[in-house]
Amino acid sequence: MSTAFRSTTRSRRPSSARRSPLYPGPTKPRSGRAAPKNPSPPLRAVPTSSARTKAGAKAGAKTVRQLPTARAFPLWLRVLIQAQRGSLVIAFVLVIATLLVYGSTVYTQQLWSKEYRKLKTLQRNEREMTATSASLENQLALQAERPGSGLVPQTPESTIFLQPAPQRQPLVTTPSLPKVEVAPNTPLGY
Repeated sequence: MSTAFRSTTRSRRPSSARRSPLYPGPTKPRSGRAAPKNPSPPLRAVPTSSARTKAGAKAGAKTVRQLPTARAFPLWLRVLIQAQRGSLVIAFVLVIATLLVYGSTVYTQQLWSKEYRKLKTLQRNEREMTATSASLENQLALQAERPGSGLVPQTPESTIFLQPAPQRQPLVTTPSLPKVEVAPNTPLGY
């Protein structure tokens, strides 16, 4: 019976007036002006607190409620608000600390890389200087072996011995202190 009633009510409507709840089609207003979907009272200025209570009582209009002050909040809500503020401060400090640590890490790594490159350059220069020094020594040894160089090979007969210079007396004499005999450190017994 209910299905028959539904089918008859649907068949009575013209096909253009049928609307699907999923896909609403364009609607034509009945009059020349479109009707507002959600009628609301017109906007007006909010009066002061004393005038608001009188005007609201007379006109029956809606009044704007004031948000509760901190004293009106329950204790658990005040604790949560303070915890939120504290956590925001802590989060801000942690973000700043993280950025500082990250910046110092990047800076020290760049500085370390620069100094490492400098160390590698110095090591390469040291190797080059060692190789150049060995090459020069080899070249001098080859020149010394040539007959026309004027250098004489070292032999025991050509070695020059120098006599040591005589010892000088000190200019300022210090008075000598009496010598104290120190007994040898030997054990007295076992």
